[in-house]
Amino acid sequence: MHRPVIAPRSDSPASHAVGLDLDGTLAVDDGWQGGRIGLPQPGAMDALRLLARHRAVFVYTARPRIWLPEIADWITWYSGIAAFVDPSPERAYWTSIGGPILVTSTKLGAAAYVDDRAVHHAGDWTDTLATLTRAIGLGYASTVAAA
Repeated sequence: MHRPVIAPRSDSPASHAVGLDLDGTLAVDDGWQGGRIGLPQPGAMDALRLLARHRAVFVYTARPRIWLPEIADWITWYSGIAAFVDPSPERAYWTSIGGPILVTSTKLGAAAYVDDRAVHHAGDWTDTLATLTRAIGLGYASTVAAA
């Protein structure tokens, strides 16, 4: 089954953006105690540059806000594209196509997200629940029986 193309639309700010997770997606996830950021995943910076030419790109992370400036510097250093920390806690969308890259601790509206911990939901909760329960170590059959 092919997913539809999500083209940028003037009536949908979210359609302009792609959200990328940091740890385990852009950066090798080797633990981030003390703010350490791993090296870029192979191909990650080429992908980031390609996406930024065509869509507004933001990088989101669950890390505390205190580490966001270092993440912005890391992105700028490795990608060559300016990145900055989101100054607006009320922001819902990022629409700046071509850069700069927004760094945020909020999962903003987007046409697509790339995340190493994501489970895709295509409208069928039976399939989604089977994938999710397997991912978190629950047996799907036993969860259905318990419900």
